[in-house]
Amino acid sequence: MIIPSDLQIPYTAILADFPKTQSSPLSIELISTLEDVWLNRYRKMSSHEPNVLQFQDHEFTFLYDQTSAGDSKVEDRLVVGYGYSMIQPQKRDAHRIQGLLGGRIEIPGKGVFDKGHVLAHSMGGGTDVNLFPQKPELNRGKSDAGKIYRSMENYAAQNPGTFVFSRLLYSDASWLPYALEYGVLRPEYAFWVEQFQN
Repeated sequence: MIIPSDLQIPYTAILADFPKTQSSPLSIELISTLEDVWLNRYRKMSSHEPNVLQFQDHEFTFLYDQTSAGDSKVEDRLVVGYGYSMIQPQKRDAHRIQGLLGGRIEIPGKGVFDKGHVLAHSMGGGTDVNLFPQKPELNRGKSDAGKIYRSMENYAAQNPGTFVFSRLLYSDASWLPYALEYGVLRPEYAFWVEQFQN
C-alpha cells in the first residue's frame, strides 16, 4: 500500500451514498463531499495550517495550498485537481512550459523530475498550477506503474466528459509529492483509482 491507511479514501462507499442521476455524471453534493474528504486527508498530512484556495482553469477545478505568504518554510502546492475531460482545443505550448521553472526540475537531495501535468494536456489540462515535479518514468509511461498511469490518462482523453481527478500526497513541507492518487469515473458509475509512488 503506497498511501497510509489514515489517508486512504473509500471512493466506492462515497459513490454508494450518492446514486447516479440522469442530469449529471456526478451531483454537486457528491463533488462537495469529495472536496471535503480530500481536504480532510490533506490537513492530516500537513504539519502547517493550510491556506487552500479553489479556482477554475479550463474545465477543471484546483484546490491549491498557498501557505507561503504566511509561512516561508512551506512551499505552495496543489492538493487536488479534478473535472471532466474534454477535447484539447490547443496544441501544447512547449515554449511556455519550457520557460516555466526552466527545463526539468532538480530538487537537491531528491533527484531530477519532469514537469508533469496533474491533468494531462491531452484531456484539456493547462500549464501553471497544473504542473508538478513528477518522476520521469511515471510521467512518460516507461515503468510498469507509468504504463498504468498513461492508460488512465488516455482513457480520459479518449472519452471526453469523463470525470477525472488527481490527488497529490506529501510527506514534508515541499511541493514534491511522494505519491499521487489518480481516478477516473467509468460509465458503470464506478471509480477506477490507482496509487503511484513519486
